[in-house]
Amino acid sequence: MASGEDLTFPFLAADGFDIACKAFVRRVDAAGGAQNLGWLAVEYLASERLHLESGDATANERAETHEDQNEDVIEDNDEETLIRDGVEEQLTIDYDIALSSSYHVPVMYFRLRETPQVGPAALDDMYNSLVPRQHQQSLRNNGVMGGISFGYHPQSGIPAYFVHPCNTASAMKAIAGNKIIEPEEYLLTWLGLVGGCINLSLPSRLFVGSVRSD
Repeated sequence: MASGEDLTFPFLAADGFDIACKAFVRRVDAAGGAQNLGWLAVEYLASERLHLESGDATANERAETHEDQNEDVIEDNDEETLIRDGVEEQLTIDYDIALSSSYHVPVMYFRLRETPQVGPAALDDMYNSLVPRQHQQSLRNNGVMGGISFGYHPQSGIPAYFVHPCNTASAMKAIAGNKIIEPEEYLLTWLGLVGGCINLSLPSRLFVGSVRSD
């Protein structure tokens, strides 16, 4: 595979991902800032890290999900973090986006702070907490752990789940059709593709306007 400046869409080089991360931060700022979007913070950490904090499912919501499912049975270099916080016993999730040095596409890493990270029970809890029901079977059937795998975060070394990037390039190309998605729009499109599988939705205000730098 080509490297550096030779990479073209749907692949990203490090400098292209740097542009993509900065463009995402500008979109957040243009939308009124992280808190205005229901998140805690968004910050760009040097050239290797973009950090974003937000919130989502409560313990009660997760319990309802488990009950519904039981009834059904009876009947590598840059990253972005998104932490979602709920209301009551909130589920805090770290979402990190790292650029894969081998696939040359973004990789979504994530972990549930309040739950164990290893073992069958932890995997089931993660699926029930984050993955919408309509996506669970397809993710579980794609590989040993499904489209979701488990490993170590490339920067922090912390154990984390990640959405395997093997199909990312083809999926991005299919979405784009005959168009080329520029780095400024890449992360927004990619997050729309990957986020829906792990309960990470983007506010519609992020899709308004241009974020190209001068």
